[in-house]
Amino acid sequence: MSIRDSDVQRVREATDLVALIGRRVSLKRVGSRHVGLCPFHTEKTPSFSVNGAEGFYHCFGCKASGDAITFLRETEHLDFVEAVEQLAAAANIELTYDAPGAQRANQRRKELLDLLERAARFYHERLMSSPDAGEARAYLRRRGYDRDTVVKWRLGYAPPLWDALRQHLDAPADLLGMAGLASQVSRRASSTGVEADSANSSRAEQAPDFFRDRVMFPISDASGRVVSFSGRILPRSGEPPAKGPKYKNTAGTAVYDKSKVLYGLHLAKQAARTSERIVVCEGNTDVIGCDLAGISEAVATCGTSLTKQHAELLSRSARRIVLAFDADAAGQTAAERVHQWEREFGLDIFVAALPPGSDPGDLAATNPPALRRALDEAQPLHTFRAERILERADLDSPSGRDRAADEAAEVFAVYPADVLIDADLEPIARLIPMAVADLRERVESARERLTDRTNSPAADSYDAPPPPEPDEGYFDDAYPGDRWDPPEAPSPTTHRSKGQSLERSVAAREQALLEAAASADSDAMSLIVPQLFSLPETREAYLRVVGEPDWRDRLNSDVPDRELLAQAAAGASEFREGEALDRVAMALHRHVQETIQLIRNGAEIPGAESDSQQSETERLRLRHGWLVWLRERETELLNPDLRVGAAEAVAEWLRAS
Repeated sequence: MSIRDSDVQRVREATDLVALIGRRVSLKRVGSRHVGLCPFHTEKTPSFSVNGAEGFYHCFGCKASGDAITFLRETEHLDFVEAVEQLAAAANIELTYDAPGAQRANQRRKELLDLLERAARFYHERLMSSPDAGEARAYLRRRGYDRDTVVKWRLGYAPPLWDALRQHLDAPADLLGMAGLASQVSRRASSTGVEADSANSSRAEQAPDFFRDRVMFPISDASGRVVSFSGRILPRSGEPPAKGPKYKNTAGTAVYDKSKVLYGLHLAKQAARTSERIVVCEGNTDVIGCDLAGISEAVATCGTSLTKQHAELLSRSARRIVLAFDADAAGQTAAERVHQWEREFGLDIFVAALPPGSDPGDLAATNPPALRRALDEAQPLHTFRAERILERADLDSPSGRDRAADEAAEVFAVYPADVLIDADLEPIARLIPMAVADLRERVESARERLTDRTNSPAADSYDAPPPPEPDEGYFDDAYPGDRWDPPEAPSPTTHRSKGQSLERSVAAREQALLEAAASADSDAMSLIVPQLFSLPETREAYLRVVGEPDWRDRLNSDVPDRELLAQAAAGASEFREGEALDRVAMALHRHVQETIQLIRNGAEIPGAESDSQQSETERLRLRHGWLVWLRERETELLNPDLRVGAAEAVAEWLRAS
């Protein structure tokens, strides 16, 4: 039995080596390392060194060395699997054991990583010495990148030739494609429109290099292994701008998922231990610019928003996170979205106020002191969010100020009263304007409202849950439903009729969702989870659809749920494009609504671990955090531009609960 290499690597990255060894050895910090008496031989002078940032230890006396797994094996006499399992349990990581054929997949991952490393060396050497890279070198010099910078970040140049990288690597076309280094095979005609000669025709059959005539930025994982590339189009002197996107990035591969990788983290994590913070930017050049300005603890997202996986990665290196996103509207909105992970991973998130129209890379080049000052004076996330509320509010009218104060209070209410001090509230109170004591009173009221909504009618007295109360300030006029008014108490006859109507309505909705599961839309099907089916018969039918690939072929036999499955197959065959995704999004939206109502009525939070040691304030904070998260997803599921991401987030949450 073996454990997947990717899980072993996750365990290594998640383990705090200093803390692990510190249980057996008294360690003292010396510079960026920790030293102590070696546990493997007797000595009086410390010669045992632990490098927590890089994840390894070494004794200069007995030459013992290794990582967290090795240390546990040697000190507790475990085999490899036992050591990994023990560390995984401590890090709350669920391990996956290799099934037949998995060994080949692991071997393929190693082949891809080797290919990507060789590609990085090719691009770097081309930039450093090739005559055709002169324009690229000149461009980098204009940006202020000297030779040391180019070497540190392993920058490179992809030549404009059709398949220069393929010829250099001499690797199979399918492997190049799997690594994101080759495009799809595309047959080219000659520039005159005449069929190319046989030699050129043979070459045209080969897949062209994915990156051509671009400045290359290799992207490494937290261990420093190259997993992908970002290529910037090369501006040439005296020529019009080249066609194509400014930046071209590797798509997802077997070794690269952009939601789990941060550019520069392998270099920044050691600096973060000294500075006790990590700066998060949006672009590769922002990170390099920060480094040139003496801010070596900077990282960047790889063409995506900051994700939950990113937040978890960051929490392993520092608690204080400073968001240095672009000063435009998109960058500021992105900064506002991350508040739910602040609580989940125990982070202290701050937001840097950059000058209008600037980004960290530009500011690092033009005014490094201003960049350092902006990062050092970054404001807490709760203050940033509250100020954004006030920027959108009508502070010229009493009702506008009143509403803005309530919404700002909702932001602060998630923090315990003994943590939130008047200095946190004072800037917001001054902007409204109102007395700090009055704003604190509203914050306390907002905390109380988290558990005070228990007077809603029972779930079987209406077909859909009500919208949030109007004093919550989350939806305003954009709530999709009509204003809900409590019905009069029904008579027994009316109650039975209403219950029968509700049951029919639920059956119809779940049959519609079953049709989406039976459709050819794999994206929609991947978002459907069993929790969306409350009726046993439709849930069983759904499990048959996802678990039995040949279920359609068996509809003429005496298969269980045959009628439901036949209806699903017939309905799915008439779907228009996008209809399956519409149905799944609405089912998830309805489930989120119902969950919000249950939590407001005092139910436990699905998927949230209960802790008997939690204080009442901490429980209120947790409930409020979940309600805020659910309300955001509820709104996004109705937005065509955001619903796919919201659906993925809700589906992932349901699978984990």
